[in-house]
Amino acid sequence: MSRPQQLPIVDRATTLGGLVAEWPRSAALFERLDLDYCCGGGQTLEEACRTRGLDPATVTTMLAAMRDDPATPGQGAHELAGASIDELCEHIVNEHHEPLRRNLPRISELLGKVVNAHGDEDPEVHRLEDAFSTTRAELEDHMRLEEESLFPACRALAAGADARPDDELLGQLEDTHASTGEALRNLRELGHDYRPEAAHCTTHRVLLHALHDFELDLHQHVHEENNILFPAVRGRLA
Repeated sequence: MSRPQQLPIVDRATTLGGLVAEWPRSAALFERLDLDYCCGGGQTLEEACRTRGLDPATVTTMLAAMRDDPATPGQGAHELAGASIDELCEHIVNEHHEPLRRNLPRISELLGKVVNAHGDEDPEVHRLEDAFSTTRAELEDHMRLEEESLFPACRALAAGADARPDDELLGQLEDTHASTGEALRNLRELGHDYRPEAAHCTTHRVLLHALHDFELDLHQHVHEENNILFPAVRGRLA
């Protein structure tokens, strides 16, 4: 699905979501700086930096350095430039939904072990387990809705059929994405920023690492829907 592309000019007036869509490696820096490129992808780079108390000029310079040095380390988002609506739907299912279906039960199992071992001494792990359980249920419902309703309608739209996605459904899914963003922030707070030194034992450390990976994947997942798939669909509906 990868397409050759020209690297973007780093412009403070570009939205975070637009920048990551055009240049996926920028996601690595946004993750480090806690700049929300998924649910908050409509913010310009300037606005997002000001909100976080960061100097836009410094961040722009950091992005330009990453752009100009391909050897700069950092895992970016998936390369989806030029992908069709069909390809985007398939990518989201294969690269996000299916791994989530494997990882959600694994994280729940790890949480259960940590709660059993350390719940008496650390009541916060109970709150972490409860918060994750709620988030898991919402994600499972969300994926089911997309696979049973949204993606078939998107594929029909791409094929030129009369069936087409409902803009109200897209708005509903975007609202759910915003709730997911809040849930991720809550999980990170309960998980002490997923710092290894906050772990009570090896299993707890593995859990924190798994939650961190879960967060990173959801950031990319939501970004690809909010900032790439949904605009492509709305463009076809216009």
